[in-house]
Amino acid sequence: MEKVMTESHCVEEKGFTDLENSSGGFTKFSGKCIHDLLFLEIFAGTARLSKVARDTGLQTLPIDKTANRASQIFIAQYDLTEPESLQAVLDILHTEKDRILAVHLAPACGTASRAREKKLSAFVKRGFKVPGPLRSTKKPMGIDGLSGLDKVRTETANIVYEATAKIVEVCYSLQILCSIENPENSLFWVFPAIEQVLASIGGHSVSFHNCMHGGARNKLTKWWATDATFEALRVFCDGSHSHAKWNPNPVGKNLQFPTAEEAAYPVLLCKRIMAVLLKYAIQHGAHNPANLQTQLPGSSTTSHRWILDMLPKGKKLKPLVSEFQDYIFF
Repeated sequence: MEKVMTESHCVEEKGFTDLENSSGGFTKFSGKCIHDLLFLEIFAGTARLSKVARDTGLQTLPIDKTANRASQIFIAQYDLTEPESLQAVLDILHTEKDRILAVHLAPACGTASRAREKKLSAFVKRGFKVPGPLRSTKKPMGIDGLSGLDKVRTETANIVYEATAKIVEVCYSLQILCSIENPENSLFWVFPAIEQVLASIGGHSVSFHNCMHGGARNKLTKWWATDATFEALRVFCDGSHSHAKWNPNPVGKNLQFPTAEEAAYPVLLCKRIMAVLLKYAIQHGAHNPANLQTQLPGSSTTSHRWILDMLPKGKKLKPLVSEFQDYIFF
């Protein structure tokens, strides 16, 4: 805590003057290419957002306690319920703060889901095990009388939510763009540590239906960030399309809920998020070379491999001639 308070004090003391140019614009990433910048996705899951970020040209660091859900991408495995892992992530933030484009967190909302409040009487009568509520607005840290696995899951999630609040606090103190995603009606938003840190920062919240960003269902999502960078994502279902059903599927004596399918972001949403972040990076001084010729001066190590006819891995280097004549941003 002492280290964070020191960093926060420095931010307040020097403000943003060191990041501003003569025209009043921010130059945090001045002199850096897009491929020099780092995107952190914490609680990455499938890491679909990191994959799209990588395709955009960014360096990525998806973080999760397990790599089971992800494929074709490296997952840095940190269990944030463990103090050592949390500190390791905070150390990364401090070490890489000058080149971190953004940090995004999507903590699991299973124990905070309002879907648990549904009675599902028809399934109960048929002998299925129906999950019950673990939290409430009055008891956001867990309702009274929890036991067994429900108690363990809720207490573990509480530690994760505390860690989320800590990471957001540190990002803000280091002037790193930070965002959090959870369903609009999730009880996660009223968890004391989350409510406190968001109230102290202020920030900006955007709500949207996933179906308008490539999703199969009309899931109402809340996307909070330290500033209004993601405002362009705000859009609500216009009723012009059909939605996949929310009905649970029986699997043995248990019910499988489609909420798990909605946990992974739609590809279109990921592309739009990265378009927003790309614009943010350029506004803050980063440059995005259009072709290999304009990129070579800042890409010495990798470009030497290219010139020596040693094809480099990844998508860092652009084509010699731009693939497109022009770009339109909307």
